[in-house]
Amino acid sequence: MGKPFPIFRKFVFLLSLTIVLSGCSSIVLPHQKKRPDFLPEYLFKSKKQKARYFKAYNKTLSLFPVKYEEIDVQTRFGPAHIIVSGPKNGQPLVLLHGMDASSTMWYPNIKAFSKTHRVYAVDYIMDAGKSVLKTDPLNNQEVVLFYSDVFDQLKLKSVDLLGTSRGGWIAAWLAIQPENRIRKLVLMSPAQVFGMVDYKIFPAMWFKMFPSRKSLAKTMKAFATHPEKVHPYFQNQFYIASKFGDSRPQVTKMMPFSKDELEKITVPTLFLSGDNDCMNGDSACEKAKEHVPNITIVKIPDSGHFMNTDQSELVNKEVMKFLN
Repeated sequence: MGKPFPIFRKFVFLLSLTIVLSGCSSIVLPHQKKRPDFLPEYLFKSKKQKARYFKAYNKTLSLFPVKYEEIDVQTRFGPAHIIVSGPKNGQPLVLLHGMDASSTMWYPNIKAFSKTHRVYAVDYIMDAGKSVLKTDPLNNQEVVLFYSDVFDQLKLKSVDLLGTSRGGWIAAWLAIQPENRIRKLVLMSPAQVFGMVDYKIFPAMWFKMFPSRKSLAKTMKAFATHPEKVHPYFQNQFYIASKFGDSRPQVTKMMPFSKDELEKITVPTLFLSGDNDCMNGDSACEKAKEHVPNITIVKIPDSGHFMNTDQSELVNKEVMKFLN
């Protein structure tokens, strides 16, 4: 049989996106049991699942080629887990990871980032990682309070902020707040900041609904031009996070920014987009250039959404050139 007609593929994508965005408690996927809308540790349903995920997390963390320490700081919503590296007197650089990725995703970049900066890779409290949510799920304003608590606990008055994918959306959201502590902002293929995602991410949507090793492989190909560069340790961790966790309800809180909102991002900003980026195409770059006052846009060649693995050396070079 030939390939499905493009219009049919788009219909299936939109249907899948609707299901994923709904995140309704009434929808129970095959790999999930029906559960309450909220649990104190809602990522893990059992100690066995938690132990399996932590084992995978630690294995990926072993790829870090620098000295680091893991710390927990208290916030009003629960403890935030942070991986800290770099010189103690360096300019603070806070890293916000992508959905289901955790702070271990920075293994290809952490050495370059840690040369001049004191790096704080924060596990998002409503996602896979070692931070633990102790309250009801957060709304967008409470997300601002969460990171404010983190910065307060770390005594950070001025930070460079780098976010990728969903972390890029959060970074942009923090940047439009009237009182923020951001010195410079890096948006690395941010999700839904400059427009809706492309239907090319359909394999990732399918993986989100029906996680399997086969659908994981297709997701890697959709997100990366060089999936072979994504280390097996991280791929396994990503798979376990998607299988046991449920970050679908959060997607509805990540709608594209309006023109007025984008114009509030006034700090020096670097926007990195891959030339095969399913999250940010030419229209996203045009929108960013038109509405973000102080922005530098760099297209990373031969890279997709996972540009930090596709072209790690070039990404590291562009980020550090901008920050320094």
